[in-house]
Amino acid sequence: MSKFRIGAEAWNNRFSGDGWAYGKEPNEWLKLRIQPNNGKALVPADGEGRNAVYIASLGYETTVFDLSDVGKTKCAILAKEKSVQVDYQVDDIATRDFKNEYYDLIACSWFHIPWELFAIHYPRMLTSLKPGGDFICEGYHTSQLELKSGGPKSLDLLWDLDEVMDVISDGFDVIHAEVESIELDESDLHRGPAKVVRIHLKRKQPK
Repeated sequence: MSKFRIGAEAWNNRFSGDGWAYGKEPNEWLKLRIQPNNGKALVPADGEGRNAVYIASLGYETTVFDLSDVGKTKCAILAKEKSVQVDYQVDDIATRDFKNEYYDLIACSWFHIPWELFAIHYPRMLTSLKPGGDFICEGYHTSQLELKSGGPKSLDLLWDLDEVMDVISDGFDVIHAEVESIELDESDLHRGPAKVVRIHLKRKQPK
């Protein structure tokens, strides 16, 4: 069985309950940073679609890619509730083709993958941002390992800010890049004190 299918089964199991595993409301950092726009947005690994549906409600033409076909079904239900449209594609960052300079926004929360894949595929994904486009994300910091408010239980999946920025910041202006202590309240799976990395980059305009 491929790693894609193994990962998909795990997320399908998580999303197969009656409710939304991480709630229906968007991630607070994304909500704080993203402004209304009629451009194109990509929302990687958005599970049941809570962030994508919110971003679509701001006027963006919104695309998701995620491993979970159960997540796709949940996203469609949520999008209908909110009277928006989301293009949800079941796909894997490691095999996905990214259109060069296509999106005005890439936004994600908790998109943790093994570091060797992060170092290859996050920069590849970010080439699909237009000059002037924004990358906004939130992930768990390495110190989150000691806390119980969610997140991976492997250091290889958690983020060190300096390492992350070394990989993804080339060609970008740094609007915000900090390790922060916050109080999460996204569902029973993400609740309580947390240590997170919050990033907002803007792709540089050509000289």
